[in-house]
Amino acid sequence: MLSWLNKIYKNYLPERQLLIRQHGEVKYVNITGLTQLLLLSLTTLAFIWIVYSSSQYFSLNQKVSSTHNTLQQSQQHLDHLTNEYEQKHHALNKELNQLQQQQLFLQNILDSFPKTINPDSNKTLAPSNNKILIEESIKNASLLDEMQTSKNELLAVKLKQESNLQQLAIQLHERKSILDKALSSTNITNEMIKNHFSMNTTAQGGPLYDLSTKATDKQKNIIDQLIELKELETALQNVPVKLPAKDYYISSLYGYRKDPISKRRSMHKGIDMAGWIKTQIFAPASGTIKRAGKNGSYGNFIEIDHLNGFSTRYGHLYKIKVKKGQTVTKNDVIGLMGSTGRSTSTHLHYELMFNNKTINPLKITKALENVL
Repeated sequence: MLSWLNKIYKNYLPERQLLIRQHGEVKYVNITGLTQLLLLSLTTLAFIWIVYSSSQYFSLNQKVSSTHNTLQQSQQHLDHLTNEYEQKHHALNKELNQLQQQQLFLQNILDSFPKTINPDSNKTLAPSNNKILIEESIKNASLLDEMQTSKNELLAVKLKQESNLQQLAIQLHERKSILDKALSSTNITNEMIKNHFSMNTTAQGGPLYDLSTKATDKQKNIIDQLIELKELETALQNVPVKLPAKDYYISSLYGYRKDPISKRRSMHKGIDMAGWIKTQIFAPASGTIKRAGKNGSYGNFIEIDHLNGFSTRYGHLYKIKVKKGQTVTKNDVIGLMGSTGRSTSTHLHYELMFNNKTINPLKITKALENVL
């Protein structure tokens, strides 16, 4: 083996002379085989190092390029997630604002309800606490799944509010049905009440908050129902439902009867309420004294205009305690029971009129006393 290497060494790396010419002089430099082997080895090592370094550089460059691409993709994905987060956050905030407005609308509906309707406010507005928790959840949400949870909770609140809104609409409808049914038993319809009703706008005002462009169709419908009901309730506030004395008994009913004096068939357009002399007679509802004084067979007589088509008359009074044009409120004492005029003994002749036609006061009392 050594002889073979020695042979290769002598054949390929013989001693060589390097001719160097400088300034007209020629010099010879002997290069031995060992020197040549050393130079060849150094050259080979240098070439190997260059090749290796180049391969490492290209490999590292590929890794850097791959890492850069990965970072770009990650950045794009992050930008996409950020954009999606912002969109969902904006959508949730928009949904929350809508729910807050809906909550305010529900509260305003409750505050506007007539006093005759007493819905369970705590039950109706139960979602408000959830709304606050959801708002905090949105503020603190950092992950999309948490936002999805908040979205689901908002949806639950929205469904609850829609249910509450529907329940309020049902309560309005039920109250309206009760009033319509009560009025129908007296032969007075809602339409008849409307024809005589005039909204008093005296001493009213304030900034205009027009809901025509803000409320939904469903909300507008409920508002219209509420306004209609409140107008009906207002119109019925001055209906003379109570009978105008505390201590009495009915001595003669409304309708056809045998006249107590002439004994002939006659129409009794009121009821007779008998009691002790000087029994206090009070106004069954607010109104204005239309007439007060002597009035033929009525004797001492009072007539009260209760607005909206209703009026009452009081006959045979012992004493009148009001004057024409005077405003009275419910339960104000207007006179004392007596037996003046065409009367057989102490009693009050009481008439109730609607649209200038007499109606049975007992029918009105029976129909509306437990409703208004």
